[in-house]
Amino acid sequence: MALVIHNAPSLENPFAWDMVDDNLTAFYEPYDELQNLTAFLFANYFITSVGGGIVSFLMLYLVLFKTSGPLKQYRNMLFICCITDLTYWAGDNFMWMKVKEKDGVFILKMEGLAGQLSFTYRSFTMAFFAWSSCFLNAMLPVQFYFRYYSLTTNIVLSASQTLGLCCVTLVLTLPTFFFTYASFTSSPNERPGFNYGQLWYQEFPLPPLLFGDVRSIYQKGFFFWAGMSIAGSYLLMIHIGRKTLQFTSKMDASYSERTRRLQRQLTNFMFVQATIPLFVSVIPSLTIVIPAFLYIDTGRICCYCVLATSWIPVLNPIITIVVIVPFRRAVCGAFQKKSVVNSTTSNPSLTAIP
Repeated sequence: MALVIHNAPSLENPFAWDMVDDNLTAFYEPYDELQNLTAFLFANYFITSVGGGIVSFLMLYLVLFKTSGPLKQYRNMLFICCITDLTYWAGDNFMWMKVKEKDGVFILKMEGLAGQLSFTYRSFTMAFFAWSSCFLNAMLPVQFYFRYYSLTTNIVLSASQTLGLCCVTLVLTLPTFFFTYASFTSSPNERPGFNYGQLWYQEFPLPPLLFGDVRSIYQKGFFFWAGMSIAGSYLLMIHIGRKTLQFTSKMDASYSERTRRLQRQLTNFMFVQATIPLFVSVIPSLTIVIPAFLYIDTGRICCYCVLATSWIPVLNPIITIVVIVPFRRAVCGAFQKKSVVNSTTSNPSLTAIP
């Protein structure tokens, strides 16, 4: 198969092209500097794609069909968790990203199905993914407020009120979408004629890439709004969580044992919701945003940050199922029933009538 080489801007790569700098190594056959890392990236994305899909849909099933008793009043909140996780999971696995940050430029290659799209639609996909990441984090304080409101007023937010909060969150995070799309489609115009491809890892032929140059007001807006949305949402979530813990501690003596158990489970759930994003969302995102404004070259660190974020839809459902007893019992019960059926099938004498 003949190599497709572009020595000038093309429709798929309007801001990058092959072999234009004498200082770059000239390749005559396919080459990928990240060849050894590519296998690891593929294995990671395969696990998070399959595993994340299974546990995310399992969590959705449990919320819809196994939420009963006192836990039922929190179904709307748990349903929101499921939908945001599934949205993020779909976007992340549609893209399968490799990234790099150099000279204030955020560079992105899509190795999933999105990589087959045109330049415009790849930019749109990245904008949607950036927005979904911000929306996922911005929904965390909404989930915490849902519980805080129900505890302090003894009234559960209605479906319309919950939807209203979601809409407010959507509006507040929507600028991320517009900044991101504008940045990846136009920010490289800040340096006309510059071959942004030389900032990418050594790869031949040069793959379709997206570039966000922090010299552009749009990239600054994207990083600033996304960074503030994620960090601000996390701080607000911690504030609401602290107030909730103070209230439950004060009211603990007046709760029945059943209510006390439920609140402990929800507290554990909220703790998980607060801890996981810190390590797989907040820190990785800020590790990308802050160096960009300082024009720091982070090398492959960006790749590992993106890998960390891909585990959000895997870890969230698993730990939620573990800490919420009815969900854990439903899953363990299904495996126990299957084990009993298999045991009975392999030992017919166990069911024989004496």
